[in-house]
Amino acid sequence: MTQEQQKQAAIRFLENLNHPDPAVFEELIAEDFSFQIVSGLKEFPPVRGRKNFAATECATLQRLFPDGLKLRIETVICEGPHVAVLAEADTVAANGRRYHQRYNFYFRFAGERIAEGREYNDTNLVREVFLT
Repeated sequence: MTQEQQKQAAIRFLENLNHPDPAVFEELIAEDFSFQIVSGLKEFPPVRGRKNFAATECATLQRLFPDGLKLRIETVICEGPHVAVLAEADTVAANGRRYHQRYNFYFRFAGERIAEGREYNDTNLVREVFLT
């Protein structure tokens, strides 16, 4: 897989967060895929496995953001099997609170699929919007 193809796969993964479709995730990620929101919040534990991630992530996003995440990709950098993406979301959560989040996503590819994903965000915003 070329670096350009990896960048496009990472973008497609992230665009799928806006209106999640499990089939898109399953097409892009490895069987033993792992995804972690890097934070100390026990409410968002790491998720492992292709089918588990696809089902869990879609259900969670639809529950938290019924009008979509409205993620906008800003910068995509690729080196070797690693892709980093800066992005921003500005939406309203299901509880009616504004959710204006900035992200750094990391993806590691193994062959033709994404093997690992990490999300770095403003943990305090997550806490304020969803946990208080």
